[in-house]
Amino acid sequence: MNIYVAARFTEKALVQDLYAKLIAKGHTITADWTKHQNVKPYNEHPDEAGTYSKEDLDGVIKSDVFIYLSSPEVGAGLSTELGAALASFIQIGKPKIYVVGKFVSTNAFHYHPAVIRVTDIRSALKLL
Repeated sequence: MNIYVAARFTEKALVQDLYAKLIAKGHTITADWTKHQNVKPYNEHPDEAGTYSKEDLDGVIKSDVFIYLSSPEVGAGLSTELGAALASFIQIGKPKIYVVGKFVSTNAFHYHPAVIRVTDIRSALKLL
């Protein structure tokens, strides 16, 4: 399956470990944002920010499965990626959307009917 994983930029190492597990199971990562450089403040790096945002949203749209690692702090990028996944699901019936972790109450959209909420990554992987 084609999979996109959304998480806070500070969770890069965790996401890279998850990528390795997914690839080992034969899945494809649609966009690897962990290779991006930190380009904050965005107004000082508009070209890179624009390129990264396009790559990431293209990855969301190409995915069969969208995995969102919840965080106590809601990120603008995370929320945008979730919104794109939901819009894609409404339009074409994919991706399957998983919100993972104990911080699901931080965003009303985590409760959208298309979202499957799970407590940990292992639970999400079992559902693939």
